[in-house]
Amino acid sequence: MIKKKAIFSLLLLLACCNYVISYSQISSEGLKLLTNLTDTERLKVTGEFLKPLLTTRVSGTEENVKVQEFIILNFKNLGWHVEEDKFTDQTPLGEKSFNNIIVTKDINAKRRLVLAAHYDSKYFPPPNNFVGATDSAVPCAILIDLAHRLNPYFDNRKDKESVDLTLQIIFFDGEEAFVSWTSTDSLYGSRHLAEKWENTYMTTSNNPDNKARTVLDSIDVLVLLDLLGAKEPNFVNFYPTTSWMFSELAKIEARLYKAKIFNTTIPEDKLVYFYYFDADSIKSAHGHIEDDHIPFLERGVEILHIITYPFPRVWHTVDDNINAIDNEVVYNLNTIFRIFAAEYLGIDPSLSTTRIHDELI
Repeated sequence: MIKKKAIFSLLLLLACCNYVISYSQISSEGLKLLTNLTDTERLKVTGEFLKPLLTTRVSGTEENVKVQEFIILNFKNLGWHVEEDKFTDQTPLGEKSFNNIIVTKDINAKRRLVLAAHYDSKYFPPPNNFVGATDSAVPCAILIDLAHRLNPYFDNRKDKESVDLTLQIIFFDGEEAFVSWTSTDSLYGSRHLAEKWENTYMTTSNNPDNKARTVLDSIDVLVLLDLLGAKEPNFVNFYPTTSWMFSELAKIEARLYKAKIFNTTIPEDKLVYFYYFDADSIKSAHGHIEDDHIPFLERGVEILHIITYPFPRVWHTVDDNINAIDNEVVYNLNTIFRIFAAEYLGIDPSLSTTRIHDELI
């Protein structure tokens, strides 16, 4: 038994090392260039990426379909591969229609960094309207902006390992329970997609004869964003095998703050900066929270779960609306996630011959 445990630990360590090798910090100049890509208007409540999401988006409704169309149009305009995973399922309120939206920069890449969020909103009986600004309109808007900002730089990557790696984004439908959270009344979209991908084999042009790899096998890590945008968020590390990734997010935050290119209203001589990412949480276990990553975790996919913990005070109340959004927090998180994705994907604008104008992204 001890020998088996030792072998398992060694394999786990080797797997983690493999992930680390593919990640490198960008230069200080690259850090500044990526930060300067931030458009403060796009992610405001009146902005082009957030405003269309700030509506009720209950699965199976017309409003939900309108949000689907908004997401799909954005990525078709970027030239990404768009896949719709449409299905129906029984809920406590009868049969409902769902549609997971999967967008991929390079559908033929062997490996994927997967970022994800759910775009549906929780059902509240009339006359209540639940917008779900933090849950999860803001995360979806951040992912849309991230794709727009990084899109022009993918073709400038030189390293073969980076070129074999692409960015994939999943917008899950049906995360929310219709009545009360159970194993069958929740996670409709992620349960369906994880099961589907477990039985779908890769036949990309890079690996036309490789029938042994499922779509799940192509995922380096699934990074799930949830409950983002409220003031003073706190994030803790949940999974040991991706603790190094959580550590990188904390390092990015610290680098931005120390370089004085972080958006903060806190005077340096007055208060200690409130860090979002709790670096000390890497040293202790925090269990896990049930969310869209669970069906993938159960099938062996590496998970990095970024969710405000404790939950925002507006969680699952009608107060989770535009008034719950803190523009400074949204700006900072948007910048942190963009830099993390760029570093993971091997994108450094300072090494690129491409200079992108704002009107093109």
